[in-house]
Amino acid sequence: MIKTIMLLLVVMCSTLVGFSVSNKLYKRKSILESFLLLIKNSATKIRYTNSTLATIFSDNFMDFNFDEETSFSSQWNEMLNEYNKILKTDDIKILRDFGSKLGTTDVLGEEKNIEMYLELLNEKINDASDCIQKKSKLYKTLGLSAGITVSILLL
Repeated sequence: MIKTIMLLLVVMCSTLVGFSVSNKLYKRKSILESFLLLIKNSATKIRYTNSTLATIFSDNFMDFNFDEETSFSSQWNEMLNEYNKILKTDDIKILRDFGSKLGTTDVLGEEKNIEMYLELLNEKINDASDCIQKKSKLYKTLGLSAGITVSILLL
C-alpha cells in the first residue's frame, strides 16, 4: 500500500515538473507582451509629454519605482534582473539595449528607436508562441512519461 502511494507520488511530482516547465513558456510570452505594451505606452508619453523617463516608466510596470536621481539605464537593468529565470538571454539583451539607448536622442529619434524595439519584441513574442506550440505538450507528456517510467522501474 505504501509502495503504491509512493509510486503515485513519483508520477504526480514528475508530471508537475513537466507542467511547470510548460508554464514557464506561457509566462515568457506574457511578460514579453507586457513589455511590448509598456514600450508602446511610453512612446505615447514621450511624444506628448515633457516628463522624465523615471516619471514615464514609474507607474507602468510590475510595481518597480524608478528614481529621478539614479540613471534610468541602471534602474532598467536592475528591473530586468528579476526576469532572468523566465526570459531567454536574447530577450534580456534586447530589453537591456532598449534601456541603454532610451533617452539619448531627440523625440523623433526616440520614436524611431522605439519602433525598432517594438519590431524586435514582436519577433520574440512570435518565437515564444512557436515554442508554446512546439514544446508545451512535449514537456507535459515528458513529465508524465518519466514518472511512469521511474515507477515501473521501481516496481
